[in-house]
Amino acid sequence: MFDPFYTIVTVSQFIILLTFHEWGHAKSANMLGDSTAEDEGRMSINPSVHIDPIGTILLPLIGTFAGAGFFGWAKPVPVDPHNLQNPKRDLMFIAAAGPIMNIICTIVILAIAKILETTIGFPQPGSRSQYKIARLLLIQCAQISVWLAVFNMLPLFPLDGFSVLRGLLPWRQANEFEKLRPYGMPILMAVIFLPNLLRIPNPVFWAMGKIVVFIFATIATLVGLR
Repeated sequence: MFDPFYTIVTVSQFIILLTFHEWGHAKSANMLGDSTAEDEGRMSINPSVHIDPIGTILLPLIGTFAGAGFFGWAKPVPVDPHNLQNPKRDLMFIAAAGPIMNIICTIVILAIAKILETTIGFPQPGSRSQYKIARLLLIQCAQISVWLAVFNMLPLFPLDGFSVLRGLLPWRQANEFEKLRPYGMPILMAVIFLPNLLRIPNPVFWAMGKIVVFIFATIATLVGLR
C-alpha cells in the first residue's frame, strides 16, 4: 500500500545523502587544486545546487512509490583535469571521495542512533512510538548511505568506481580500460534491469547486498550499536 510519509522521507534521505556525496567530490577537487566546482557554486551542502529533476527526484519517487527500490543520480560535479597536478591519480581520489563521504555519513548517523539509545534509551519496551520511528528512520538513512557508497563503486562509467579503477591501473591498462567508457551506461542499464526482465535473481545486486550488510554491521559494531 502506498505510504506517502514513507515515500517522502525516503526520497528526502536520498537527496540529503546524495548532496553530501557530491560535496565530497567538489571539496576533494578543490583541495587538489581545481576550483571549478567552487566557482560554479557546487561546493555546497545545499541540495538545490546538486539536484537533477529526473535522477534525484522523479525516479526515486517512482521507485519508492512502486515499492521496487530505486536508483538515481545528481548533476555531475564539474572537474577540469588541467588544473590537477596528477590527473590520473587525482581523478581517482576525487571519484573515491563521494563513496567515502557516504561511509562517513553512515558512521555519523549510527553514532547519533547510539547516543540517543544511551541518553534516552530508545526504543525500549514501552517506548513511545515516535522513538521507534526515529530509530527506524536513522537506520534506514544509514543503510541508504551504504548502498550509495557500494553502488557507486561499481567499475562502470559514469559511476565513481570507473575512475577509481582507472586510477589504480598502470598507464597501459588504464588506457585500454578507458575505451570501455562509451559502453558503461548500456552495461549499467543491463545490470539494473535485465535480470528483472528475465525474471531471474540479480547476481550483482545480490553481491552488493552482501557487501552492504557487512559494511553496515561492521560500522554498527564499531559505534557500539550492536
